[in-house]
Amino acid sequence: MSQIQSYPSTRESVPPERAKPQLQFSLLLAYAHNNNMCDFNDSGLASQQVFSMILHLMTAIEVPIHLFGGYVILFKTPVKMTSVKWSMFVLHFWSSLLDITICFLVIPYTIFPVPCGIPLGILSLLGVHPMIQGFILVICGSLTGISILAFFENRCNSMKYGPYAQTKLTRGIRYTYLSVNYLLAFAYMIPIYLQLPGKAESENYALENFPCLPSKIYRHSNFFVASTNIPFIFSLVGSLTVLVTAQILYHVIYSVIALRNRTKKLSRVTSTLQKKFSNALYAQVAIPMIVYLFPMVYVFSTWTFDILSQTCNNLVFICIALHGLFSTITMIGVHKPYRETLKLFLPKCERLRKRSKVSGARVDLQLSAIL
Repeated sequence: MSQIQSYPSTRESVPPERAKPQLQFSLLLAYAHNNNMCDFNDSGLASQQVFSMILHLMTAIEVPIHLFGGYVILFKTPVKMTSVKWSMFVLHFWSSLLDITICFLVIPYTIFPVPCGIPLGILSLLGVHPMIQGFILVICGSLTGISILAFFENRCNSMKYGPYAQTKLTRGIRYTYLSVNYLLAFAYMIPIYLQLPGKAESENYALENFPCLPSKIYRHSNFFVASTNIPFIFSLVGSLTVLVTAQILYHVIYSVIALRNRTKKLSRVTSTLQKKFSNALYAQVAIPMIVYLFPMVYVFSTWTFDILSQTCNNLVFICIALHGLFSTITMIGVHKPYRETLKLFLPKCERLRKRSKVSGARVDLQLSAIL
């Protein structure tokens, strides 16, 4: 019986502790071979420490302003503005919560164009899983967009049926329509979370795309990759963005046309007041949306043109976190009842207080003519 002779393998076995460095080196060579070298800079504004410090400072500034904004909506909104009170409050609530989520709860140190990063907020200190934090952040952003849609939808229906002339049928249709949109904000995340990669797969995928990524990032205990299928996740988010934006534009255009037709039947004074009130509502949402738009365009451009700039990535979330702040400031600035309330909180000035009382009475008279 012939004996089977074993020969030593010509390929050296690689110790486990050396496997990962060799993997990194091979990936780096492959990436360099394709002329796609990257340069990751995490100093200055791109660093985790500076990014967290800026967002913490923004939290200290934004929270009092958001609380004041909620106070004036709930307790200082004139009776004649009741038709827009609750849609305005819902918009304010989600915008404020999005700011607080970014600046304090999550602090997403995200590395675009790959949807990966490290949460640095208080939820990480409390041991909340990074994926759950990502879910909270994305849902807050989605619900903010839906609340903007609901705000304009409410205004559109007020122009169509009048603020208090809606029937049970029209209310039922409205609530069903809004419920579908709110459910959509949650449902579109399900396919993403069904394809979540594991820890090892996340590290390999991040290194494959960014061989220059420091080990302190991809080996961080809270490092996560939302998806390894970038076209899928961007097309999903992009589809929801286009769908919601299209609905918002429809309601805005319809409201503008209805306003023009309505003001033709009113006196010049009432018509002017009606236009001012509508313009104030549109400005309240339009100005913050412009602040929100540029970061979204940049995020999609990072994927399209394969851009890696951690400074710009951090600026994206700083700008998004300013959305709610600009929304609250604009709301207080464009609505006279809220401006007059703000004056009462300023340092004592009898002349200013008297003007506020007189202006408040005038505002009630004007709103009576408008609504």
